[in-house]
Amino acid sequence: MPRRQSDRQSGPITEQEIDIRAVMGCTCMHLRRATRRVTQLFDRLIEPAGITSGQFGLLARLYAAKLRGETGLPIGVMADQHGMDSTTLNRNLKPLLAARLVDEGPAPGDRRVRMVSLTEAGRERLASTMPLWREAQRRVDDALGPEATLALNDLLDLSVARLAD
Repeated sequence: MPRRQSDRQSGPITEQEIDIRAVMGCTCMHLRRATRRVTQLFDRLIEPAGITSGQFGLLARLYAAKLRGETGLPIGVMADQHGMDSTTLNRNLKPLLAARLVDEGPAPGDRRVRMVSLTEAGRERLASTMPLWREAQRRVDDALGPEATLALNDLLDLSVARLAD
């Protein structure tokens, strides 16, 4: 049975328990708002390519692996690179698999590990999306300035490294 306000053992909620000024300074809230704004910009500009900015990032990671001579990336490695769990990554990969932009199969050395690789159609989609992505990146650079954009990216990379589990 749900507890009612009158059931609280500690008494009424005080203003000290909900410091709204502190909450409004929440780093997570600021990052989420900025992330939504940037994601909306990129998604809007690359939409004609038929993929989202998140899908673009997945294709780009797989292309980078291909350039390094890797046949693909294990699901767990990709999830770590994108800062998400494997379940979320699998959900994000489904439309790319359906469109045959990526392929999946067992890893050569360990058939228990699922590998994802970029198909030729995926490489072509990535290449055709590049001018749209460049325009989105140019708009961010123009809005923030190139130095601020580089500083922001460096700070975000530092944050990811220092806040790792």
